[in-house]
Amino acid sequence: MTSAGTVPARRDRARTALRARTLDVAVDVGLVVACWFEGFTNQTAGWNRPFVLSVLALLAVLVRRRVPLVAFLVGVPALGWAQATLAPAVLAFTLAHRERRGRVVVGAVVVGVGVSAAAVLDPRPDLWRSDVAVLLQVTALLGGAAGLGAYRAARGDLRERLDDLVRARTREHELVDAAARSEERTRLAREMHDVVSHQVSLIAIVAGALRVGEHPPAVRAAAEQIRELAVRTTDELRQMLTALRSDGHQPLEAPGRLADLPALWAGSGLTGTFTLDPALLAPEATGPVGTVPDSLQRTVFRIAQEGLTNARRHAPGAAAHLRVERGRRRLVVAVGNAAPRPGTGQAAPGTGHGLLGVEERVAAAHGRLTVGPTPDGGFALEAVLPLPAAQGLQSSAPGRGPEPAAAELRTPAHDG
Repeated sequence: MTSAGTVPARRDRARTALRARTLDVAVDVGLVVACWFEGFTNQTAGWNRPFVLSVLALLAVLVRRRVPLVAFLVGVPALGWAQATLAPAVLAFTLAHRERRGRVVVGAVVVGVGVSAAAVLDPRPDLWRSDVAVLLQVTALLGGAAGLGAYRAARGDLRERLDDLVRARTREHELVDAAARSEERTRLAREMHDVVSHQVSLIAIVAGALRVGEHPPAVRAAAEQIRELAVRTTDELRQMLTALRSDGHQPLEAPGRLADLPALWAGSGLTGTFTLDPALLAPEATGPVGTVPDSLQRTVFRIAQEGLTNARRHAPGAAAHLRVERGRRRLVVAVGNAAPRPGTGQAAPGTGHGLLGVEERVAAAHGRLTVGPTPDGGFALEAVLPLPAAQGLQSSAPGRGPEPAAAELRTPAHDG
């Protein structure tokens, strides 16, 4: 299956190839016209040697890119027999530019000089000076054109080598950066294991001791809740450490799906209302080919987790609500709390990183987030997350009846 990112690249390559082909055709047409005017001005059409050699030189110019050596050998006799200079020079340039074997180029130029000189040299002894001048002119013409072609080929090779060097340097820097990131991830994983994991394990042990000691039932229940949260945190931390040590390629299996929301609400210790669309818990809704992708389920879970944490931290004792509903093309996650009741303790300070993380998750899912205080003094957080196109179409497919009413769970208020 072709990825969407390769389509623009292929179009760019196609446009570049088309521009190059158009330029080649334009150059060939211009050269043929120039060679025609330069070589056929004083020619007489017919089956005479100069005219035939001039025609062969024009044909050689057209095919010089495909068979440069053959084109040169076919077209170079026109230099001596038809007094055509432009076509043989073009053929010599193309031969030196495309032929990488230097001996072949030198040999072809020597043959061309010999053939051309044989046609114009005069064997009479008193004309040797003019023969030498003609030989030098032919050598300068073919040798100079071949030298320019070789120079251009050398520049092209140097440019390619420089490009390869730049790509190699870029790849080297990427590898160095990847190695540095991997080392930093390993160091962070080690520090988290040595400090955070140890402290959370101690919390679980102390909470377990409180649970089995001689304490009031309320204290034992709170200790059991603390122990369960510590154990769950330890499991999540262990899997995050594994992902850090594996450069992030290890998938996280920590709780973070829609099916974990009831347990999240039950373990939050909050009072209020929990509303979850039962269609979201159907096997076809959460399976690998269901209507809610795993990445979106983890986003919903983390938004709900952060909202409940904020309600417990900033409004202790206040009624809270968690609502997760599924529309035709979107998911709605709403978390909020009423105003804190007086005498229920002081709100714990926060860092603000939690809401920042929620904003980043919602933005990554191309959703919309609304956060702010409510008129009754409480606080509300609502995220609207779009479902992928295929899932949205599936939810509105004909034959599926109306969406079931959301299930509602009310938690009685705790004493005190």
